[in-house]
Amino acid sequence: MADRPNILWLTTDQQRFDALGVNCDWGLQTPNIDWIANEGANFTNHFVNNPVCMPSRACINTGRYPYNHGVRTNGIPWPEDEVTIAHTLRDAGFRTGIFGKLHALPHSGRDHTRPHPNYGFDVPLISDEPGCYPDPYIQWIRAIDPALEAKVRVPIPNVEDRGGPTGHWVFEGPEEYSHPAWIADRTIEFIHGASCTNRPWFATAGFYLPHSPCNPPQRYLDMLPPEQVPMPIRRENELADKPPMFQHIGKGFEKLSDEEWQSFRRYYFATCMHVDHHCGRILDELRQSGEIDNTIIVYWSDHGDAIGDHWMSSKHPTNYDCIVRTPLCIRYPEAIDPGTVIDGLVECIDVMPTMLEAVRVPIPEGVNGRSHWQTVLGETDTTKDHVLIQHSMPGGNEVNTIRTEEFKYTHMSSGHEAYFDLVDDPEEFVNRAQDPDYGDRLADARLAMIDAMVQARDPLPVRVAPY
Repeated sequence: MADRPNILWLTTDQQRFDALGVNCDWGLQTPNIDWIANEGANFTNHFVNNPVCMPSRACINTGRYPYNHGVRTNGIPWPEDEVTIAHTLRDAGFRTGIFGKLHALPHSGRDHTRPHPNYGFDVPLISDEPGCYPDPYIQWIRAIDPALEAKVRVPIPNVEDRGGPTGHWVFEGPEEYSHPAWIADRTIEFIHGASCTNRPWFATAGFYLPHSPCNPPQRYLDMLPPEQVPMPIRRENELADKPPMFQHIGKGFEKLSDEEWQSFRRYYFATCMHVDHHCGRILDELRQSGEIDNTIIVYWSDHGDAIGDHWMSSKHPTNYDCIVRTPLCIRYPEAIDPGTVIDGLVECIDVMPTMLEAVRVPIPEGVNGRSHWQTVLGETDTTKDHVLIQHSMPGGNEVNTIRTEEFKYTHMSSGHEAYFDLVDDPEEFVNRAQDPDYGDRLADARLAMIDAMVQARDPLPVRVAPY
């Protein structure tokens, strides 16, 4: 086991693809994550398989589609019999730890002081939100100084005023007591301890930001002048030809002024810079311990945020690219050439099998994802011809989306459809589902959806005998 590399996952919540300096052209400062991407492989078309937190995180940790692991939307606990990457690596001899956000259990109606299922982690130190609940983070704050709690916590969702999906303010406490700092501290402690053993380790640093409400320390706002922040991508009346679900999600946001959107976007991007800084602290620990080149470093996010695009905010099953296209970059100099760029389509269910092949651990039965390790190594250029996004809305409306390089097609069990021609309309402004000129292409997309759903069927249980 000693000759196998460690694995470090640096994870964020609600970070869209272009919310990294390496993935945009307007000067966003995320030097530490950019370093991972530039020194390794940057996936420019990585898509999640569900647009909200719990199911997307279940996908990346199990390598299975939402309809197979059963977490189809938020509020459904991860089944404890699902095999995660942590289970698999722990069984193979890795020491495993999660610090910060996992979001395997619902937040609401839960006693956050009770033991959490470990889901394969030897050290599960879980704090799913920045101080909403009496979890390990807020217990740490109270032990340091109870007066700090009011300065560092964010309000409880749907209970206290958070400013809605565009809530934002300046972090009021010292930065060293912020949630990202605590996550980095705990991850560094784990790495330091695990590096003293003769076992490889798997650590996940689960950052909550840039999920709203966005409350970065002032110094990151000072680094980001308002005029530098780009405005949302949108068109007047663009929701008029969209399904009712799209229109409902966008309702009310058209009242926000350009100044209000720019202010929220500035805070959103500043929180990306805040997270980047504390990721850099973890990378520094790896450098100081001599483990930086013996660790496969992976950066990913569970879904994006519209932040004003298409007159919307937050995340939702519209499945616009700003919601379902997220960062994914991997550094491991032993095998990956610096500057590797992978432009082909990749799904988040592919990350688990890719990591397992990289460390020579067998992929468990039931995994839907495909390893792209040989693509990362440059041995092949094979990726995928489509990605599949599955989501169940409250009330029973099933929303399924297939995205290829040429089109995106969404079908809702309510009977509504959306079709975007990504060649002529890459920014997804015009719904062609009712356009008679697109009749043949719409029919092809429906067949492609059926085929994708068949391919995505659950391979479990496996056949064990001929009859």
